[in-house]
Amino acid sequence: MQLSASDRKLRWYHKLVFALGEFAPSVAVGTVLPFYFLFFLTDVAGVRPGVAGTILLIARIWDAVNDPLVGVLSDRTRSRLGRRRPYMLAGAVPMAVFYALLWFVPPLATSTGRAAYYLVIYLLFDLAYTFVSGPYYALTPELSLDTDERTSIVTYRAGVSIVTGLLAAVALPFVFEAAGSMQAAFQWAGVGIGLVSMLPYFVLVALVRERADFQSARTTDIVRSVRVLLRNRAFWLSLLLNGLAWLAIAMVEAVFAYFLIYWAKVSEANTPIFLATILASATVFLPVVNWLAGHYEKKWAFVIATSVWAVLHVALWWVPAAAVVPVFIVAVLAGLGISAAHVLPAAMGADVLESVEYESGERQEGVFGGLSGFIQKLGTSLALASVGWVLELTGYQPNAAAQAPAALLGIRALTTWVPAALLVAAIAAAAAFPITREVHRALNEELARRRAARRDPRASLDAG
Repeated sequence: MQLSASDRKLRWYHKLVFALGEFAPSVAVGTVLPFYFLFFLTDVAGVRPGVAGTILLIARIWDAVNDPLVGVLSDRTRSRLGRRRPYMLAGAVPMAVFYALLWFVPPLATSTGRAAYYLVIYLLFDLAYTFVSGPYYALTPELSLDTDERTSIVTYRAGVSIVTGLLAAVALPFVFEAAGSMQAAFQWAGVGIGLVSMLPYFVLVALVRERADFQSARTTDIVRSVRVLLRNRAFWLSLLLNGLAWLAIAMVEAVFAYFLIYWAKVSEANTPIFLATILASATVFLPVVNWLAGHYEKKWAFVIATSVWAVLHVALWWVPAAAVVPVFIVAVLAGLGISAAHVLPAAMGADVLESVEYESGERQEGVFGGLSGFIQKLGTSLALASVGWVLELTGYQPNAAAQAPAALLGIRALTTWVPAALLVAAIAAAAAFPITREVHRALNEELARRRAARRDPRASLDAG
């Protein structure tokens, strides 16, 4: 079976095969890192909370360079394997190795030495991860030019993302119990997740066939390409709503374990149950989000789902201490908004590429994917850095039986009002997004006419 770029609808198993590339972004980077890495650094590796958060912020500054750079390079690559697959092939093994090393506690006597170790390993992991994830996401707009079919492709990606995240959440308690110590458990998880993360990219390199006409399209200098992208209003709104939504997710992921343990009084071993509940709910809501996007415009589907989600975060503020049931109810209902955040910003962003091509005559999936990936990872690191410094400034004590009132207040605010405000801002950005279904159809028709005018008569689109 070969998965070829096509103008027609893809078969469901083609979408599922492509969606397997979501394992690393979902489990390694989207679930385990944001939920547990800050906790691992502070409570297992012995790094100060503020320093731990700063490590992750520095990594995002590094992302400001490597994400767009890899995107630009892949846009301009011409090879037998296409524009994207060479990078996926080169980055898969180093990504797995450095991910495993992230969860190893080095035999260094000082907290400063350990912090330096994690900073270097994180930077190397992030570069390798960018080599696979940036080109992978850049393939999504290429698989189909139809706006609704892209939503379906992203829904499959989100389904794999959420289900694999759910499986990871369910499996981690067993790893914690079997390992005998938190340090050993994280080491086992790091090795296992790293190995499994790299395998789908070898499958995709073997099966995916990229669009020949996109590889033959003209390119201009890098500065002009980036300038055209940065002048596009739809691009900025897409980037803004995606960044705000993922910043809200990352904020909650980073602080939710603290909220559960120190406010709701849930044991450490049972915290993955709540993560599993959220992800299971998001999986159930995926068809609802897909229906909303098909019945309304994508942006209004995002507004509806995210509004519900924001209200739920505000409601958590009034949940009393040690009240587990209300937190569980919120975890169940939050699935609608989390599902929408996984699907709709990416589906809307994919449609921006036709707007950019209309203005510049170039396909810039790589640059767009690199900048989008940077914004998403920046959101994660800003959240982790913010949580780390709020914990330190409010007097958080690792592994304490109880926390000071100021620390509890900070944890609660970061779980409720802060993500709610971010989601409201994301709603405003989505409402202003200018590319509707009709606008996108008109763009595709004009671009098809332009491609036909410059295409060699012997060439044709690969219909799979």
